[in-house]
Amino acid sequence: TGLAAADNVCRSLAAAAHLPAPQSFIAWLSDSQQDAADRLTSNGPYRRVDGYAIANSKADLLDGSVGNSIHVFENGSYEVEVAFTVWTETAADGTSLGAACDDWTSNLGSLPVVRSGDSTGARTSAWTSYTNKTCADTATRLYCFSNTLTLFWDGFENGTRSRWSSSAP
Repeated sequence: TGLAAADNVCRSLAAAAHLPAPQSFIAWLSDSQQDAADRLTSNGPYRRVDGYAIANSKADLLDGSVGNSIHVFENGSYEVEVAFTVWTETAADGTSLGAACDDWTSNLGSLPVVRSGDSTGARTSAWTSYTNKTCADTATRLYCFSNTLTLFWDGFENGTRSRWSSSAP
């Protein structure tokens, strides 16, 4: 339960998509004890799997907006028909907005609402703090970030994600 369960979801998705260092992935979530910003140990840069920059550094990620929308899934496919909401309970500066869903241990609809982000929210704080959702909303997704900087991605140019040649912590 909690942040660890969300991180495990990210790690499983990264492994299934053959992304480098799948164990380095964490969910962009805050709870009452930990800010999402503190869970990121890499200073970036942060990119989507299709190569587009989200932020050049951790400071850039936390400055109130991101450079591109984050509407790309771990396998490289895009959500193109509708924006999707993303669990965050996190302000644009990466700090916690509270104890979401009993610190991510409950999906009871009677719990207070949770702040979520908008996957199409580039250049605004909406990417991480857009609207309120209930804990029972199963259509809400996660943002997953890697704490490992990948140096070379063999096959990146043609979209083949089956081989990576080097990475650094």
